[in-house]
Amino acid sequence: AADRDMLTTPYVFSAGDARDMAAAGADIIVVHLGLTAGGSIGAETGVALADAPALTDEWAAAALEVNPDALVLVHGGPVAMPEDAAFVLKSTENCHGFYGASSMERLPTEVALTEQTKKFKEIDL
Repeated sequence: AADRDMLTTPYVFSAGDARDMAAAGADIIVVHLGLTAGGSIGAETGVALADAPALTDEWAAAALEVNPDALVLVHGGPVAMPEDAAFVLKSTENCHGFYGASSMERLPTEVALTEQTKKFKEIDL
């Protein structure tokens, strides 16, 4: 994809992956911390939020050592809510932003649907 001038955003699961993807020419390295926590199908175990900044910085440093122009984003695992992303971003040196998926679509939808359904169930007949 990089050879075709397409934007590349691979998920990485280790410092080695980050290094390899940076060497392959990835534009954006996505530090994937696992299945997003929370909601009805979210992960219940995995990386603790307190550990996410150090892990993110470790993988980011590996990528940036190979390609200092790469952008590094954090995604998944315990980084499920805006305050989680803010914590990681404020606590890292090499993370440039957040890559949202479940936290931007699944979790807000689950909350909205649950609340709306509760309101309909409260109607007196």
